[in-house]
Amino acid sequence: VMASIAEWLGYDKKRPEEQYINQKLDEIATYSWNYYDENGQVIVKVFRKDPTGERKEYKPFDVKRGIYGAPEGLRPLYNIPGILKSDEIVLVEGEKCAEALIEQGITATTTMFGSNADANKTDWSQLKGKHIIIWPDNDEAGKKYAENAEKKLLEIGVASLAILEIPQDKPKGWDVADGIVEGFKFQEFLQTGICYIPSKLIPNKLTPNLISMSKTDDMPPKREWIVQDWLPSGYVSALYGDGGVGKSLLVQQLITALAAGKPWLGINLNPIKVYALFCEDDRLELTRRQHAINHFYRVKGYSLEEKIRMMTRVGEDNRLMDFNSKDSGKLTSFFHDLLEDIKAFQPKLVVLDTAADLFDGNENNRTQVRNFIQNCCARIAREIDGAVLLCMHPSDVGIQRKTGTGGSTAWNNTVRSRWYLTRPEKAGVSPDDRILSRKKSNYSQSNDEKIVMRWENGAFAHDDLALGSEPMVRGQYSEKLDLERERKHEVILNLIRRMAYQGKIYTAAQFARSFEGEEGLGSDRNIRGRIDHLATLGQIKFFRNAEEYGIANTNSKYGFLCVKDMETKICIEGKVEYKLVKPTHHYLEANGKVLPIKGTNNLW
Repeated sequence: VMASIAEWLGYDKKRPEEQYINQKLDEIATYSWNYYDENGQVIVKVFRKDPTGERKEYKPFDVKRGIYGAPEGLRPLYNIPGILKSDEIVLVEGEKCAEALIEQGITATTTMFGSNADANKTDWSQLKGKHIIIWPDNDEAGKKYAENAEKKLLEIGVASLAILEIPQDKPKGWDVADGIVEGFKFQEFLQTGICYIPSKLIPNKLTPNLISMSKTDDMPPKREWIVQDWLPSGYVSALYGDGGVGKSLLVQQLITALAAGKPWLGINLNPIKVYALFCEDDRLELTRRQHAINHFYRVKGYSLEEKIRMMTRVGEDNRLMDFNSKDSGKLTSFFHDLLEDIKAFQPKLVVLDTAADLFDGNENNRTQVRNFIQNCCARIAREIDGAVLLCMHPSDVGIQRKTGTGGSTAWNNTVRSRWYLTRPEKAGVSPDDRILSRKKSNYSQSNDEKIVMRWENGAFAHDDLALGSEPMVRGQYSEKLDLERERKHEVILNLIRRMAYQGKIYTAAQFARSFEGEEGLGSDRNIRGRIDHLATLGQIKFFRNAEEYGIANTNSKYGFLCVKDMETKICIEGKVEYKLVKPTHHYLEANGKVLPIKGTNNLW
């Protein structure tokens, strides 16, 4: 009777041994470990076989049922009797590592099947309220094991939790057992884990979203950019542009530059794979553009075949989210098909052109807009661990106000970076000129950065760097750059002289803002740099006696710009006259100061 009761309770000592013999485990097992319950009774015995040149094999034996296989229900942790007696436990990967620490007097445990274990099938309850240190193996599987265990431990509520960071000099696969064999100072190492997140402060369902303040003491990884300061990885950015301004061409040129590792508008890029969905341009138009872009970058289309996946869906139902008069929105079947295709290609950037075809909600509804960007576009960015660039059209009001926005403010507020492509508005500029403005950037140093470009033979060329689109020897390239710089210097000098003759004079800042993008001069920052250079050469000087020419003085520390033989128009008693403007100050390169000119012989 007692034997039957013992058998029913799972305490039968004979039947497991008979099973072991029947299965000839002494011939296949390299190691074996016992899993005990709270009463010290064996409930599972795990055998490990290490075949030469093959992967390790694990075979658990369920003592209660008397069969091979994992126990029914949740699987127990290793070393439950030890866990019950200790408040501090080290969680490792595998029974061998756990035993290595136990032999050193450290309470340790592991999950059945180690890194291959399903965290949801393990009974973690014995660790509730304990102080836990996780010591993972030094590989990707170990990292994942630690992350999964961390989530479950936070869910059940532990007193404290730490994950040890393996020293960088350790080889791949290095574990606890290896460290003890080599004499690693494990006691000191266990103290390096920073305990965080007391369980009493954690609502269990929200713990995966909490940020550990202790972890902020470590140097975080650098922010990743697809395009430095313009397109951050991990988020959604937006490119606005009126119809026909060239935003689709601009993004097609961007994806080509990224795939080929070529500079884009003067910005160096790291080569990545790119996916692009075009809803407004058909196959023939995209092919024409790509031919011109390939020629501009001197690349062959076949070299981009495995780096760019470009799709056109003109005239098709391209809605990614269906709202049906509801603010929450529902992802469409096309979204899931698109996401599957994107993930199969594994790009780091996805271009979506345009929002007008992809968003079917009310563009003025803040909730719908945020849902579309966060749960649709941003989901793509999260799934690929990359970025999404969404092309959009500005509203009439956005165009008039020069903000480039449209619809709800949620469009601007939800994306992390926003660009605006426009034509220069000043008279006399080339119809081929464009200005790309960065209207918003959450992660770069400043907003409102501008890049000036010009359409040339089917592609946008950026300022001096357009010269670099042709292969040439270093001497030829340098010579061509010098000629272009000289041309721009002459343009600036002539503009200052010509505008003064019309009665218009400028400070350096005023001139740069007024002529940004005109006559190929580039951005206001580039113009300021050229003015400083010309002032260093003595070809631009300054005058501070503006009242002598009937002009109000300026607060600029330099004064107004002045060039040789510059005359300005003045009115004396209703009569128009022209007066030669003489400089009063010059730029001293040595210390960057502006000093008075001494004597009339040193004017020029």
